[in-house]
Amino acid sequence: MNFSEIENIEKQVVAAEYEERNYYLPMFEEYIAREHRKEQSKENPFVYFYSDVIADEIAYDFQPILGDKAYKNASEDAQSCLSICDELLKLSSYSATGWLQNALKFADNIVLHYIQDVCKETPKKYDNAGIEKSRYIQLCEKSGDISVAGANLKELYELRNKFEHRTKTNSDGTQELIRPQKNKARYTIVKLYPIALKKILQTYKSIL
Repeated sequence: MNFSEIENIEKQVVAAEYEERNYYLPMFEEYIAREHRKEQSKENPFVYFYSDVIADEIAYDFQPILGDKAYKNASEDAQSCLSICDELLKLSSYSATGWLQNALKFADNIVLHYIQDVCKETPKKYDNAGIEKSRYIQLCEKSGDISVAGANLKELYELRNKFEHRTKTNSDGTQELIRPQKNKARYTIVKLYPIALKKILQTYKSIL
């Protein structure tokens, strides 16, 4: 909806009879709520994004813990996600993988802080795993909530890779592109990513 359309709805709400008002008012209120969410996301994308994903108030200040640089980087990654979809539950199957790429980067800012600053460890490199996947495996080796976060992030990272590498080579040397299962991917993202952020939050609340 553009501004003139909203202005028209507002006039109709004011002028309408009771029955008509009940029709127009929810549309107007939804627009106002959506615009309010957008403004909130601009003010503090880190908090808005985290709270939206876990469907709860974050009630924890990551900024002094992560430091200005990591917090700023994470906020920019959060804003990248929000520019694709400002509500996780409204994420479309067509946008899910692009959203996931930025969402993993968001989580990585916290994951690296946990490994290096909380655990005082150097990030490991595991066989048959790249730098990013190795971080999640390292979390999986821990105990408690953070290991669950690591397992979920590892699975989501592997899901992202499947969407980036979709070429199948046949026995005769010919190649074909595998059609991605976008609806299944969205379901997995919406299921696993909130759990990962919840477990990370619970871990930080318990130790810092």
